[in-house]
Amino acid sequence: MENCHGKGYSNPRSLICAKAMSKFNELFDEISAPHILHNKCIAVSPGPSDLSRRNILNEEVDLLQNPPPRPPIECIEYPHYLLYFWVNNNATHETLGVKKGTVNEWVRCHQGDLPYDEDIVNSIEYHRKVASQNYRTLVYSGDHDAVLPFLSTQAWVRSLSDHIVDDWRAWHLDGQSAGFTVTYGNNMTFATVKGGGHTVPEYQPERCFAMFSRWISNSSKLQAIHERLVVPAGKVLSRRRPSTI
Repeated sequence: MENCHGKGYSNPRSLICAKAMSKFNELFDEISAPHILHNKCIAVSPGPSDLSRRNILNEEVDLLQNPPPRPPIECIEYPHYLLYFWVNNNATHETLGVKKGTVNEWVRCHQGDLPYDEDIVNSIEYHRKVASQNYRTLVYSGDHDAVLPFLSTQAWVRSLSDHIVDDWRAWHLDGQSAGFTVTYGNNMTFATVKGGGHTVPEYQPERCFAMFSRWISNSSKLQAIHERLVVPAGKVLSRRRPSTI
């Protein structure tokens, strides 16, 4: 990508950059961006015979305006497909107390059809303001995500503070590394989750639960207990910040 000089990836400014981006997009299209090790699923539109096999996909399906394409059942996206019909089912609405006629058809992901303008191009300044208050913050990223690669997330985290107080190390679950973590001087912890995709808890729920549980339990009370350790005479205790994960 040196031919693009770090700019113009979406709108190449030169022919050589355009050719490089065309080749990159051609190769990138061969993988599953949400998780690079998963098979790329080819969606298939549902036919009448497909919809009649399950009670959850009853006659109400015929009334839906935006039925989603049907991925193969072995794909991780298949529950997303079923979710669409479950949420739009009248029985679900009644159970959740949704009054008839108060909501339109539910769609999982909107593609530019919502009535609002995107006027915030970059949110870094908002993150920088929060970081300046020294709030404890956990930022995590799946290491198999190609939609928002963890290196990109790490780059903006590092732009908020380049002072490291707890250097890179592995964090573990069941005796095995579950990812890597680093903590910066603004009380911000960045962690990767091994095997995680774009929606990390969807791909690695157990590791995400362990990561968040350890981080959220690192309260000021626990830190105070850590700092009241008795040090034998003549010894020096390195007062390292307790690990957050």
